[in-house]
Amino acid sequence: MMLVLNQAELKATGKRHPIAKKALQNWLDIVFSADWKSLADVKLSFPSVDYIPVDQYCFNIKGNSYRLLTAISFKLKTVTVIEFLTHAEYSKRSLKTK
Repeated sequence: MMLVLNQAELKATGKRHPIAKKALQNWLDIVFSADWKSLADVKLSFPSVDYIPVDQYCFNIKGNSYRLLTAISFKLKTVTVIEFLTHAEYSKRSLKTK
């Protein structure tokens, strides 16, 4: 089971983007029940997740409409919510994903 840190950001996001609220809850439900040990495990739950060096991960939320940036510590079993962006906001960034 993974622990999600900074859930307050997700609650605030749900208020700012109510259309994404259900998709965010679905993401949380999956993460809470996960036992990830590596990126390969994350990809089993979320095939479209991207790795952003160093130890950050980008999840597509609600299809391709939003991006959720996180940091994952497999050793500590934690996922830290960093930022929630619309697809347009994310596209303006120059994040190098793998």
